[in-house]
Amino acid sequence: MAIAESATSARASEMMRWGQLVIGVICMVMIANLQYGWTFFVPDIQKKFGWDRASIQWAFTLFVIFETWLVPFEGWFVDKYGPRLVVLAGGIFCGAGWAITSYATTLNGYYLGMIIAGIGAGAVYGTCVGNALSGFPISAALGQVLPPRALGRAQPLRSHRSRR
Repeated sequence: MAIAESATSARASEMMRWGQLVIGVICMVMIANLQYGWTFFVPDIQKKFGWDRASIQWAFTLFVIFETWLVPFEGWFVDKYGPRLVVLAGGIFCGAGWAITSYATTLNGYYLGMIIAGIGAGAVYGTCVGNALSGFPISAALGQVLPPRALGRAQPLRSHRSRR
């Protein structure tokens, strides 16, 4: 009886870690456009507002800075509150940043939206990669490779749809 319960528990644990990896990949795909779709939107932003390309690119620079440099703090939040809450908050920040940039009519408003989106993307990215690494300690390469690849692979799908 104890052996059967142990086998059932091991299967459930195995399904849980694969499920978390799949959910992490889905989360990464959902935020991919913020980073990988950037160059697609720059010419239209430049045409609509008349801003120079260098000023627009500062928004992306701010996005990347806030996406990457805050990950250690976001990791602390994961340890304290768990990955589910941090990914949820990150998704809300990404959505809020996307909304702010869609309504921004000034560079400062655009910068603010990209900073908020960067904080959210960092929370999602750092949590999903960290969760994948903790779920696959023996084959860490799998945990390191799948979530970031999902981030990069999502862009061709999204940009093809947005060009129609």
